[in-house]
Amino acid sequence: MRRHAWRSPHHVVSGLLVCAVAACSDSTGTSFSPTAPLALTAGLHRTSAGNELVSVTAAVRAGNAQAIAAAPALVPPGVPLAPFVEARLYAIANVAMHDALNAVAPRYDRYADAGPLVREADATVAVLTAARDAIVGASPGATAAVDAWYTNAMLPLASVNGRAAGVAVGRRAAAAILARRASDGTAGGGVAPFVPLSGAGDYRFTFPFNTPGFDFFGTGGFVDGSAWASSVTPFVIRSASQFRAPRPYLAINNSDAVRTRAYTRDYDEVQRLGCDGCAARSTTQTEIAKFWVESSPAAWNRIARTIADQENLSAHETARLFALLQLGQFDAYTTSLESKYHYRFWRPVSAVELATTDGNDATATTAGWQVLVFPTPPIPEYPSAHATAGGSAAAIIESVVRGRIGPFSTTSTSLPGATRHFGSVAQAARENADSRVYVGYHFRHATDVGLLQGWAVGWYVARTALQRRDD
Repeated sequence: MRRHAWRSPHHVVSGLLVCAVAACSDSTGTSFSPTAPLALTAGLHRTSAGNELVSVTAAVRAGNAQAIAAAPALVPPGVPLAPFVEARLYAIANVAMHDALNAVAPRYDRYADAGPLVREADATVAVLTAARDAIVGASPGATAAVDAWYTNAMLPLASVNGRAAGVAVGRRAAAAILARRASDGTAGGGVAPFVPLSGAGDYRFTFPFNTPGFDFFGTGGFVDGSAWASSVTPFVIRSASQFRAPRPYLAINNSDAVRTRAYTRDYDEVQRLGCDGCAARSTTQTEIAKFWVESSPAAWNRIARTIADQENLSAHETARLFALLQLGQFDAYTTSLESKYHYRFWRPVSAVELATTDGNDATATTAGWQVLVFPTPPIPEYPSAHATAGGSAAAIIESVVRGRIGPFSTTSTSLPGATRHFGSVAQAARENADSRVYVGYHFRHATDVGLLQGWAVGWYVARTALQRRDD
């Protein structure tokens, strides 16, 4: 492992988060169709700009898009896909492509593949094959669609020099990352029996996950990811607790946390702005809330594609960006889940319902209060995983595309037809975090802390994995 800036990562992130608490207290890129024919040609063709491996870049982007298309097959029809499960597929697929490319034309350290360099292999073939094998290995239910895509993509490459070697390299790279993640603890989905506590500020099962239909373990309800951080192996960070968030509102326990001034202020804000019928929420805030509801791994992948296209990244830069982005997203979710179940703080919907019993005379209940976009995710509130994922993504994108990112626009599947415009990636990450207050899922404190937690994870990942080769 190369040297990096974090001497004591837990203390660094804790210091950043404490500072945040102190402050709290007083044009869309090219779209890639996974089924459309690829205009690929053999070899490493250079543009007038110099180093761009044109056909390889198209292959990297197409393989990345195919991974997005394959994600729904990870779960049965109609079953929600957890973002931390989704992020694993994207990480495996993009690492495989990155490693395959760098096994043919080495520029960055590989993540899993340690085989010899095969410079005579066709890089485009290697990347496409790596994507195919990695996606099918991580999401077997998508095999038919992925095989159809792969067959179509390989047609123009039937007679290129280095084709057989490229296939071998791609298969080797995919096999390496799949083997490395074969026993990573994700097979059970991180779901386990959970017994909530009953003190003020302690997480309760939320509707509809507190009804008999969701009481899978006989504990009164369902939560997601309760065993994820304790059983899953991260990709890059050393442990799920490496960047653990500080205590909610820096209080000794949840009961004390809900009696602080900062909590009272946050409670008032989300009660006024986060409900389905909240008149105080502006039209813009409502748009922001709904825009960012979609899956973070998919949303930030779209932003990365836009920026890679807009900034004309090379094949190597594009492959590294996608791989680091998804490695960081997975580790960000794992980090957030560890903090969530360490503290087990309640959601706003529970806080409003139980305000008369929280020991805080400044909080008042509102009958029938419900979030803007139902239902509240069945998972403890603090810190915001959505904000952590966004912070990690922003840190990685800014690290990889250092000093080159101009204004950009992006869209959302959760609010079709809307386009949001940003002057920086950090601005998008901040809005993403704010959205969780406007939708009613989080208190402001959880989004601020989650954002900083994500930045710490993202910078660590960007400075630890897939570094530039010295040779």
